[in-house]
Amino acid sequence: MKKFLLCLSLLCCIPALAQEPYSELGAKLDEYFVALTGESAQVQNAECDFLISSCKDSLVRQYVALKIYDHYLNSKIMGDDAVAVHVVEEWFIPGKVKMKTDLDLLNAQVFAAFNRHSLIGAKAPLLFLKDADGKSFRIPQAKEDGWSALYFYDTSCGTCKVESARLKELVSSGKVPFKLYAIYVGAEEASWKAFRESFPEAVHLWDPGATSDMQRKYGILQTPKLFLLDAGGTIVGRGLDTPALETLLHRLSDSAQYEYGGESQMEMYDKTFSVYGDTLKPKHIVEVGEYVAAKTIGEGDIAAYRQMEGDLLYYLSSQRGEAYKEGTAEFIDKFILVPDIWDRQEDTLRVLSLAGMMKDLSLRTPVGSVVPDLKVPGTLRKKPWLLCKGVRKGEFELQKLKGSPAYVVFYSPECLQCKETLSAVDALVAADRKARVLLVDMDALRRSDPALTTVLLDTFDLSVLPFILQLDKKGTIVHRYVQL
Repeated sequence: MKKFLLCLSLLCCIPALAQEPYSELGAKLDEYFVALTGESAQVQNAECDFLISSCKDSLVRQYVALKIYDHYLNSKIMGDDAVAVHVVEEWFIPGKVKMKTDLDLLNAQVFAAFNRHSLIGAKAPLLFLKDADGKSFRIPQAKEDGWSALYFYDTSCGTCKVESARLKELVSSGKVPFKLYAIYVGAEEASWKAFRESFPEAVHLWDPGATSDMQRKYGILQTPKLFLLDAGGTIVGRGLDTPALETLLHRLSDSAQYEYGGESQMEMYDKTFSVYGDTLKPKHIVEVGEYVAAKTIGEGDIAAYRQMEGDLLYYLSSQRGEAYKEGTAEFIDKFILVPDIWDRQEDTLRVLSLAGMMKDLSLRTPVGSVVPDLKVPGTLRKKPWLLCKGVRKGEFELQKLKGSPAYVVFYSPECLQCKETLSAVDALVAADRKARVLLVDMDALRRSDPALTTVLLDTFDLSVLPFILQLDKKGTIVHRYVQL
């Protein structure tokens, strides 16, 4: 993509006279649009801004900007119109690039004004309408149980009659669960009443006083107009017809039954993090979360966001390395414990509960804190080995276990990973005369002192053994989840 953009930007720098009639540049732009298909609106906005700004000749810049605007204005891909709105507001309205005529500019301004509020990923604009009894009704509702569709129509519109018939069939079939709000944009009460009676499954609303500003907020310049909203009132589909609505609902409904942590998803994240190798750091966990967010919710696809961030949460829950563990709390704060995303009942049990537990464990005795003032039974390993002077058993105060380095190893003799760690401890103290390692057998402690075991479980993340702390000369924790 970068090489392609560079080639394209070089074409944009060629003076206008050498580019008439811009055939080569136009062909390259068409290739560019194909290459950008599937990217988020934010990514496409940035790429288009770069391309337009690289044009040094004003006529070439105008050609490129108009070509981009026209492509995204007429694109059949849902969500692409957001890029057209961006180009109008960023380049044409401020006068950075001139449109061919004042009328063209006026039309572009109207387009932006009537679409900027109802783009994919935006919160549905608030409307106060009237129901059949004349009572005030808010759209969107403060909280929905599931998906809801807003259908703007006129009884005198021929296309609306076809769309209404298809919507009636879809709602009556019960194939996919959603609530339909049928919003009449006309003013003929008798005609509206007849339509309501023919379609009792929908919630019927209208705006007899024309006070809601629905035309501007939802871009209702013609009818029919069909939007799909999620439970939080975010627009996940616009410019739909009934078949497209059904397809989108099927995809979203299927994702609601999504099983997190599947084998293929875990393999995908294994490959993703393998790129970092031994250089993996906590910040990289957040970077992967940010990339996932840009590719999903950045394009208004909340269902895909839930799936991929949820899978990443499950992946992190199974990893032992220090970088994974130390990056968990920030990842959870930024991508899981966020409003209006994980608001379904199944999310509470399958995602939020797990995230809360993982964060709680990761915040116990964090790096930078002084090791708690606790006395624990264990075995201290250090040099020299003669006459077993390097091995002491008894009770040890953690705050007095200071060194450069000093380690506390909580382990279980029955754990295979723990056995490997004990072998690594032998190698460590043999190689480093300053190293001090306190071994705490959690199985033995559980049998001899259940009360102290509970205190340790509440103090440290002992959900997976071995759990290893590294302390400095002051007794401050400098590393957790150490792998020897």
